[in-house]
Amino acid sequence: MMPPSDELRRLWNSDSGSEGAHAAELLRRLERTTRVFNRTIRYRDLRETVAGAVVAAVFLWLASRDRTPLERAAHLWLAACGVWVVYYLWRYVKMSRKPAPDQTLLTYQQALLERFDRQIRLLKSAKYWYVFPFWIGFLFSAVAILVRTGSVAAFGLMVACVSLASAAIWWLNDVAGVRYLRDERRKVEALTEEK
Repeated sequence: MMPPSDELRRLWNSDSGSEGAHAAELLRRLERTTRVFNRTIRYRDLRETVAGAVVAAVFLWLASRDRTPLERAAHLWLAACGVWVVYYLWRYVKMSRKPAPDQTLLTYQQALLERFDRQIRLLKSAKYWYVFPFWIGFLFSAVAILVRTGSVAAFGLMVACVSLASAAIWWLNDVAGVRYLRDERRKVEALTEEK
């Protein structure tokens, strides 16, 4: 099998008419989509890794300064959540292979579609491995503040803010992110249907 760039050169130099031109255009679009997709995923993973590391560092620092064991436990839980997100994402990255360039166009397209499907599954499961653990940790922290201060108002405000932020993160992943990826996936799928 030839890499896409070799196949593109072969098609470009051939006199196969409009079919060759269509295949060359399809290859160009798939390569461009793959580059954009890879860059988007790479930046997202980097952003989430940095955020997870910062969260872990901040909550470890807070845990070292806490006055009560309950607050310390809550902050250690949140620090562990930051580490967990970094671990989960990078484990997922290693399991998700990029389409090999030495495939036929159709196989290359199918591999790219599978990468879209894997990212959709990742975003749809974020409520379990990302949103829920942090929500629990912040609720645990709110309980610790309630026990230490006795302020029901502070507790209620924190629960409301944490729940609202968790709902927003869930929506960004499970609704907006999945919708965007499905739209992009449909565009890639439609490339072979064009004449």
